[in-house]
Amino acid sequence: MSDHCSLLAKALGVPSVVVGLTIVSIATSAPELFTSIAAIRSNAQGLILGNIIGSNIANIGLILGLVLMVKSVNTRDTISRSQLTTLLLLTIVFCGFLFFNPAKNISLLPGLLLLGFIFVYLFNTTAIALGKRMKERKEKKENKNIHVPAKVLMISVFFIFLSTAALWAGSDFLVFGGKNLAKMAGVPEELIGFSILAIGTSLPELAASISLVKKSEHKMLLGNIVGSNLFNIGLVGGVAGILSPISSETEFPWIDYISLIFLTGLFCFWLKGRTLTKKDGFILLACYLTSTLLTWILNGNY
Repeated sequence: MSDHCSLLAKALGVPSVVVGLTIVSIATSAPELFTSIAAIRSNAQGLILGNIIGSNIANIGLILGLVLMVKSVNTRDTISRSQLTTLLLLTIVFCGFLFFNPAKNISLLPGLLLLGFIFVYLFNTTAIALGKRMKERKEKKENKNIHVPAKVLMISVFFIFLSTAALWAGSDFLVFGGKNLAKMAGVPEELIGFSILAIGTSLPELAASISLVKKSEHKMLLGNIVGSNLFNIGLVGGVAGILSPISSETEFPWIDYISLIFLTGLFCFWLKGRTLTKKDGFILLACYLTSTLLTWILNGNY
């Protein structure tokens, strides 16, 4: 799905980093969105918050960690400082609100604010990038988009709709299995959302990231991780909050918040121009495993 979205965006002349921050990110965040809607319909709201936080931790710790096992990633001139600051601040505000809010939930008003943020983010990111692209083309006296045959574009549109329908259908089965697994294991639904559902819904990011790193599309790869984490909080959290309040039901939810903030901070700090290697991948994987084990040890008793 992400490849076809990328093809459409490139055909329109959209910069690769914008493709990663927006189009590919939306495509790879679709499983989290559909799973959240299915969880609300199934009265399994506990899965949603765990899935959002778990997916964001998995995107950085598990997905990027595995990608670095395949090939090193050069972060020089990839993601702007403003994008990284936006991601870090949104993560801190999201986790801080959940921790200090007496209700410990995301309801209608916070959901509207999160959704509003995503619309502003999309508009601002696209407008700035396209404005910069047009300026560069005028200076170089170039005005050419990548030529893609109409037949190829139609096939891409078809597969985008087909993938969306498959994700929607699969989300119901994923939620049904996760809800029943939580009951049988006697653990909070949030733990299942944090681990099993988060890994399941993050598989599109893994597939897209491995494909991109093999092509040395480092801008799109890192842009996808940044954008996906922003959309998981803003779009998925916003829509879920509007449809039905989502809350934490674990005894020690702060361990998940600390893990998410720490990994996001580490990710943003590393994206200042250094080349990420296999050693960094081991560190990320170790952080992911540690955070998963800690939350299961502390919150495993229902």
